[in-house]
Amino acid sequence: MGYKKILMRITIIFACVILFLTFFSRTLGDLYVPRVTLDFVRQGNINPEARSSGTVRAADTEQIFAPVSGRITQIAEPGETVNAQTVLFTITSDMRTLTETLDRAEHERRVVSLSIERTQSEITSEQQQLMQALAAPVTLPTAPELNLLDFDLQLENNERTLNLQLDNNTSETERAREEHEILVILYEQGVVPRQNLTESENELARLIQAREQIISQGNHASEDLVLRRQQAIQNYESAASAYDEAVEAAYRNNQQQIESRRSRISQLEFTLTAHNFELERVETQISDLAQQIADGGIMEVHLPPNTHGGRTISEYMPGISVGSNVSEGAAVMLTALNNNRFHIETSFPQVQDFIDTDQSVDIIIGSERLTGRTIRIIPQGGRNNVTIEVQSGSLRGGELASVIVSGGNTNHANIVPLSALREDQNGFYILYVEAVPRRFGNSYYVRAIRVEPGRRDTNNASISPSWGVDIPEEPIIINSDMPVQPNDRVRIVG
Repeated sequence: MGYKKILMRITIIFACVILFLTFFSRTLGDLYVPRVTLDFVRQGNINPEARSSGTVRAADTEQIFAPVSGRITQIAEPGETVNAQTVLFTITSDMRTLTETLDRAEHERRVVSLSIERTQSEITSEQQQLMQALAAPVTLPTAPELNLLDFDLQLENNERTLNLQLDNNTSETERAREEHEILVILYEQGVVPRQNLTESENELARLIQAREQIISQGNHASEDLVLRRQQAIQNYESAASAYDEAVEAAYRNNQQQIESRRSRISQLEFTLTAHNFELERVETQISDLAQQIADGGIMEVHLPPNTHGGRTISEYMPGISVGSNVSEGAAVMLTALNNNRFHIETSFPQVQDFIDTDQSVDIIIGSERLTGRTIRIIPQGGRNNVTIEVQSGSLRGGELASVIVSGGNTNHANIVPLSALREDQNGFYILYVEAVPRRFGNSYYVRAIRVEPGRRDTNNASISPSWGVDIPEEPIIINSDMPVQPNDRVRIVG
């Protein structure tokens, strides 16, 4: 009895050690298994919102250029309201330089005047040639003719000749047959020898054979003539088709020549208009230079004569200030029309695809909140450059604005946290956990499913499964303490 008790105790202790080692080894193994945090695919709302910033600029601006080279001695301040009578800036130029510039401008006026005369002469010449082309008849090829009379006359003549030959053959045949009948009687009476009867039979056979030859030759001649007649008709039809094409081509070429003349005249008229504009510009420059020389080299620059409405000095061009030297044609300042229209240039990631043109935008400038509207979107390098228009009487330009674009609140059947959405070279997918029963509980393994992402906001994204696949009911992985791949065993911690 004592031995059995000892053996039983040893067995129990051994079994307990085995169980302890089993659970302990599993616990040790779990220390190296990735720990994951889970969530579920659920129905919910997506409220996307995009934020950016930009500088307020006047919408309707115009650059003012230096009409002559020189030094700026006076200039209006940015933010100042100006009109046609306001002096924007003054330029003081060297008198010698002004004189040389005036000489060049007068030379340019002569060159432009000669170009105008030459262009007018070319227009007159082209118009005369156009009138001649319109008045002149179109040169057409000779139309083909079909003459079947000769063939018809020949057919009638062949038929008449054939009938005449057949009539002669018939007469000769009847006469030969009568003579043969007489010879048969005389031969039977022994008056004529057999040779005469044989010669008569040969003559009848010859006449019958000649009749067949006459008919054959007549038919052959008629058939040949009919074939030639049909060939003549086919040749006429081909020539008529070619004639129609040639006539159409002649009219088309004539019309093309007329249109070419008209196009050339339009081009010359456009060139003449450009020369007239250039001449007007040069004459204005000459007048300004002459006035500046008369004023001792000082020129006052105003808004262009065709400017309507009040304007504000928006900003100077880089490097422009009192005392700066400028070249002729250089941009000096930017003016803005006082119509309370402003633009904000900003940029958003292209993934925020809910941003569209003509979309309402919230604009925050300091403590003021305004409403604008997107008017232009230009994709560039993974981002969308967006132009926003806003109207406000409190803006002046140059303010820093915060821009908020809302995509609207929409409900979706399947949304997941953004951390659950993964991407590789084949597209987007999510990972979920599948419980696999074991002897001492469950083991959890990672599985993957391909999805198509939809709208998203700062926290969640809507998804739809790939074709033929269902959204899993199992929990999805939203976080892990180390990288996980499909078929990995994981440990759930949240």
